Amino acid sequence: MQIIKIALYGKNGERRDIDLEPGAVNIITGASQRGKTSLIHIVEYCLGASECMVAEGHIRQTVDWYSILLQFEDCQVFIARAAPQGTSASAASHMLVGNDVDVPDKNQLSNNTNIDSVVSYLTNKLGVPEQITEVPQGQTRSEVKISFRHSRYYLFQSQNEIANNEVLFHQQAKPHIPQNIKDTLPYFIGAAEDDRLVDTEALRTLKRERNQLLKQIDEIKSLKGDGVQKGYALLAEAADLGMYQFVNLMPNDQTLIIELTKLSRWAPSSMSNELVDDESDPLLKLENQYQELQKHKHILKLRLREAQVYSESENNFQKAAYDQASRLQSVELFKKFNGDHKTCPLCESASERQTRFDSIIKSALDDLANKLEGVNRTRPRVTGYVGQLRDEQRVINLKLRRLKSAISQIREKDHETANQDNLDIQRARLAGKASLYVESINWNEDSSDLEVKVGLLDEKIMILTKRLDPEVLKEKLEAQLNCIAEDMTQWARDLNLGYSGNRVRLDATKLTVVADTPDGPVPLAKMGSGENWMGYHLVTYLALAKWFIERSRPVGSFLFLDQPTQVYFPADQSETGDLSEIEKDEDREAVKNLYQWIFKVVESLSPKLQVIVTDHADIDEDWFQDAVRDNKWRGEHALVPKHWYEQVEE
Repeated sequence: MQIIKIALYGKNGERRDIDLEPGAVNIITGASQRGKTSLIHIVEYCLGASECMVAEGHIRQTVDWYSILLQFEDCQVFIARAAPQGTSASAASHMLVGNDVDVPDKNQLSNNTNIDSVVSYLTNKLGVPEQITEVPQGQTRSEVKISFRHSRYYLFQSQNEIANNEVLFHQQAKPHIPQNIKDTLPYFIGAAEDDRLVDTEALRTLKRERNQLLKQIDEIKSLKGDGVQKGYALLAEAADLGMYQFVNLMPNDQTLIIELTKLSRWAPSSMSNELVDDESDPLLKLENQYQELQKHKHILKLRLREAQVYSESENNFQKAAYDQASRLQSVELFKKFNGDHKTCPLCESASERQTRFDSIIKSALDDLANKLEGVNRTRPRVTGYVGQLRDEQRVINLKLRRLKSAISQIREKDHETANQDNLDIQRARLAGKASLYVESINWNEDSSDLEVKVGLLDEKIMILTKRLDPEVLKEKLEAQLNCIAEDMTQWARDLNLGYSGNRVRLDATKLTVVADTPDGPVPLAKMGSGENWMGYHLVTYLALAKWFIERSRPVGSFLFLDQPTQVYFPADQSETGDLSEIEKDEDREAVKNLYQWIFKVVESLSPKLQVIVTDHADIDEDWFQDAVRDNKWRGEHALVPKHWYEQVEE
């Protein structure tokens, strides 16, 4: 997979193309603030990056779609991705696949897919194996499903990475990325076989089959290991459960087998524990009746209490009325009012006529007499009502006692039935044991067939276990990294890098470059000078690219390098990028030597490797100038045409 075109679609409907050559060195040279660094971010965005790292400014203000055209061995793939809206990356994508794809105009773009589908297509197209990283026991990190996204770590070196002494790989400074690189590197290098996931699942299946066979063997041996003693024990257990009636619990072998065969056919004698529905359940009916009577009893209790309260109030009133009447009778007031009206009943003086006061007293006396008579009439009715309530209460209590007794009897019977069910369960278990025992004693070779199968499975399990052994994977990875180290060491010497007189290698555990010196390993961070840091980054990436190509690994066949010569050019003082702007002669030679070495490596792998470089350097020699693509981005020329953002500003 190589890149043959990068295209930007402006908001004004125009398209800006940068054409590239496959299998060659492609140089985009220009001054600062011309969009060189944005180019690497645009390519990565089109290849599925989760965020768009293009800086705010003219590009974001004027571009609606970013796109690339990829060249595979058998086809071309065009990928366009909508520019982000605000801070969020867009998933809207447009993809075309064909033998010779014509890059569409802006009005032909549509959201015909999404970026996840694009990544999935590239994963399958490159042949990234269906692999899931392995997490050692005791560690809590999640497994990672490997995809094309993880191969991007080995394709890009941005401006702030290419001469960094702390990080070696692309995006290594971001959280969780270092562990992802450590987990996926063995798969991309090839230390982990492409069918490792298939082998892992096959190993799990074989182990399950083996465990099932061993369980069957253990069951057979547990039954036959004690010979007929196991059969006698089963017979004794049957007698204890009432299934065997003979006195002799140790018959001869033939009788033992006959009796155990009979026991194996045991079945419950009745269906006493059939399910009944709620409507025909006698216990449920009795419990419902009991609850209804309890409610009725409670109502009677309330009525009786009210009647008693009423009766008590009548008694109090009657007592008060009788007391009043008794006092009046003591002065014979009733008789006096019933006598001669010419005599005053109070002072007994002569009176010609009945006064108003006499009438009031006479009316009050009559009312008192009537109340006394009413109390005497209602008392028998209240007393009778209370008695009736008490009779009903006695009847309900009697019914409740009878219902409670009936419920207890049914529950007792249910308990007996449950005990019988438990006994039947125990008998059924024994019948199963007897059946297994009888079947097992017919095997002539004592599970030898199963043991042969286990032996065959053990051989397969041993082979897969050895193949999948993490230590074997680690040893294979170290061996392959040693092979890669040969190129790294030789190329470090070609570039005259520091410590190149020693063996130089990639440390996959610490994700750095290490020089093995007589005084111990020296990591990249301690090698000193930006020239060394940049040089070892390029040496590592090109050595890996060569390995990926020669071993046909599922990684893109291009490298995108952003400003490798920044360690020599003071960007704030340089204008043309000519080597004359570099003060030291040795630095000018170093820049020239660096590019000649890149050309040499690419040519040795031609046409399998493409290198794209965005840089300030502009070497005035034919071999360099022939590799310059597009106009040199200086003066009026840049990634985004000037009239694009002038139109926006207007």
